[in-house]
Amino acid sequence: MKYIILFFFIVSCSAQKTSMKTSENNEDLVLILSDLHSNIATPQILVIEEVSSLRTFFATVNKTRKPGLAFPKVDFSKEQIIIYARGENYSATIPQLRISNEDSSAVFVECSIQEIGEDTGVITSPFTMYRIKKITKQLQFISAD
Repeated sequence: MKYIILFFFIVSCSAQKTSMKTSENNEDLVLILSDLHSNIATPQILVIEEVSSLRTFFATVNKTRKPGLAFPKVDFSKEQIIIYARGENYSATIPQLRISNEDSSAVFVECSIQEIGEDTGVITSPFTMYRIKKITKQLQFISAD
């Protein structure tokens, strides 16, 4: 019995180390929040660098939610937030962002869509929220299509 417990302990520790390594490699753009209802009618990408703008966004998102989504903790002296809202549509898709390239003057962020289900005929307004380190380079958003 001791050997079985020891085996599981060793396996679980190595799995934690592996997952930590993958998160270190993708630390530039970290997903904070994703949901299908944002109350934003038109597609838009928001780069938020201050608390008041983030509060305004959450006021819009939480208009019809009781209780509302939790407000994330962000250190705006070191980080900024990128929000990709798809606007109203009939498909169950989640917008996604990833850093595709970087040069001396700009960081190129690729915008894509992940299908999570079939078309249900329900209007959704999906959004995703990412955390990125504060950078002086310009953010350029490009479509994956």
